[in-house]
Amino acid sequence: MSRFFTVLIILVLLVAGALIAAPSFIPVETYKPQIAKLVKEQTGRDLTINGGISLSFLPRVAVTVENVTFSNASWADNDQMASMESLEVVLQVLPLFKGDIALDRFVLVKPDIDLAVNRQGVGNWVFTPATGTAPSSSAPATPGSGSDSAGPAIQNVQLGKIAIEGGSVRYSDARSGAKYNLSAIDIDLSLPSLDAPLGLDGSFIWNGDKVALNLDVAAPRALSTGGSSAIELVLDAPKVKATFGGNATISPVLTVTGNAELSVPSVRELASWAGQPLAPGDGFGPLDLKGAVDVKGDVYRFADAALSFDGMNGSGDLAVDAGRARPKLSGSLALDRLDANIYLGDADTPGGSGSTPASTSGGSGAAAGGWSDALIDMSGLKAVDVDLNLSVQEIFFQDLKIGESAVGLNLVGGKLTSQLTKLDLYDGKGTGQLVLDGSRGTPGIAAKFDLAGISAFPLLRDAAGFERLDGAGTISIDVTTSGNSQKAMMNALNGNGSVRFADGAIRGINIAQLMRNVFSAATSGWESGGTQSTDFSELGGTFTIAQGVLTNNDLQMLSPLVRVNGKGSVNMPNQTLNYRVEPKLAATLEGQGGGSEVKGIEVPVMITGSWSDPKFAPDLAAVLSNREGIKDAIDAVKEDGGKGLLRGLLGGGQQQAPAESGATDGAAEGAVEGAVEGAPAAEPEKVKPEDVIRGLFGR
Repeated sequence: MSRFFTVLIILVLLVAGALIAAPSFIPVETYKPQIAKLVKEQTGRDLTINGGISLSFLPRVAVTVENVTFSNASWADNDQMASMESLEVVLQVLPLFKGDIALDRFVLVKPDIDLAVNRQGVGNWVFTPATGTAPSSSAPATPGSGSDSAGPAIQNVQLGKIAIEGGSVRYSDARSGAKYNLSAIDIDLSLPSLDAPLGLDGSFIWNGDKVALNLDVAAPRALSTGGSSAIELVLDAPKVKATFGGNATISPVLTVTGNAELSVPSVRELASWAGQPLAPGDGFGPLDLKGAVDVKGDVYRFADAALSFDGMNGSGDLAVDAGRARPKLSGSLALDRLDANIYLGDADTPGGSGSTPASTSGGSGAAAGGWSDALIDMSGLKAVDVDLNLSVQEIFFQDLKIGESAVGLNLVGGKLTSQLTKLDLYDGKGTGQLVLDGSRGTPGIAAKFDLAGISAFPLLRDAAGFERLDGAGTISIDVTTSGNSQKAMMNALNGNGSVRFADGAIRGINIAQLMRNVFSAATSGWESGGTQSTDFSELGGTFTIAQGVLTNNDLQMLSPLVRVNGKGSVNMPNQTLNYRVEPKLAATLEGQGGGSEVKGIEVPVMITGSWSDPKFAPDLAAVLSNREGIKDAIDAVKEDGGKGLLRGLLGGGQQQAPAESGATDGAAEGAVEGAVEGAPAAEPEKVKPEDVIRGLFGR
């Protein structure tokens, strides 16, 4: 028996020795043409092995092939689809008898792969066998299905050193012109078994930046059979950093749930780096996002997300569909601010950092100096589609500042429609719609608002650089415009609306005093640095706008002692006025709620020139021709007894004339009192209206 075992051991050693020595007797070089022929038959491409081939069987099957090239499709720009400096495969033999694969080494050294898609959408990885028959598309037999040809089922996989060293991959698409290039690819993968964690560490250079990647899969066997596995992923690059921890399945598409964090220093730079540059402009800067993630295919959902983008912060639920021609963002968010100025190409706006208001006291400043020619480029709105419901604490649009609001945003193809269902601004409330259209070569804006209780002064200051009107207003406006600059948009402004203000004042002018001193004030403009104003109880009217020119024909102002009707135009592109107001020294102390048809002395005034420095000119011919109105005013004074109302008309009421006009007012009062008290009733012709007017105006 011992002799038998001795002979058996000798036979085993001889067989092993033969297997070890066999490769030295096998002319492996003769197999190069046969390998190339087989590849040609299956793919229609040429495989060339320019270097040597080494082969060993024991203790492991080891194959090393050097300097290999694989030809490209006939239509491709590059001759070679793939090449590599060397390929080394080392496989353990004994585990194969148990249905296991134990791969000690699989190393690709300097592989260079060129992937391309032609104008017909065909990739160069689509092969046409030389025999003319397509490769079989039938699925391999499922382990355990009973197929005799399936061979023994793979029970386990053990991977030793799996690596790519110094690789590169290029991708080009002739349909879109997109080109991508990965270089310096270094990847190490470890998998002790299918039931042990899989680890992958690697890095590559993309468009000049190094990207580091780390992936851990807790249960590779479960993941490979359609089950779930815990995974962790870390992506670190200069232009994007991302982490994820959760679970994943592949059945049939990748589905991932867990928590993720994303940090992008500049979305604009990231898009350019990824080969999808945005249109020139401002905005699309820093982005930070974290929350619970649910990924299925190209759809990414974030629940309880915390978002910071372009200095705007918020929280809510978001979804991104990246499988579209333009990524689509949808969901709901609560934001601390929404700054539209970031995307209008104008850095010097109140919404931006370090900005200052466009106008200063007295109506001067940027607006008074003329509208800006700075380019407004809204084409950046084409980058994504959006369907969002927002609650916002404040909104900035050009110089307008809007308070707490509820906004529905819909952005499709570069056209942004904002539905403001709740709007708090300038002490009032309202609703509205704002449309920013960047879908065309010329940007467009449409605005429709219904507002109540609005503070007129800050609103008009921020909207038009006009600082002359105070009061609580009710405003309805519907306007549209288009243009490549603020100036162009003012020239193209069209629309209509109505305004009504209560308990306010017109700053810089005292209409009653102007009427009493009409000759000396005939060429003056807004008062600068003083306290003159015209208080009113009601002021309102309707208007239309055509090509930037606002026209109003029904202005009406009511206040004690003064009634004003007006009509004319405001040229907003030129910031000029051409307006006729018809103030009337009314023989009544009734203000708000009073009528405009009262007895009084009417003094029409033309207001012309710049709205920051207008000229006022009275129409004296109209005054002196209004004999009936003057007589009616005198009759009203008689009925009142003459004292309280007279003092109001002549400067003793609420709106005082300057002190130096006291003598004039006294003369006028004497003239009128003479008419009221001293003239016989039978001789009214002695009271001449012209004399009264001259007395009123100090002439």
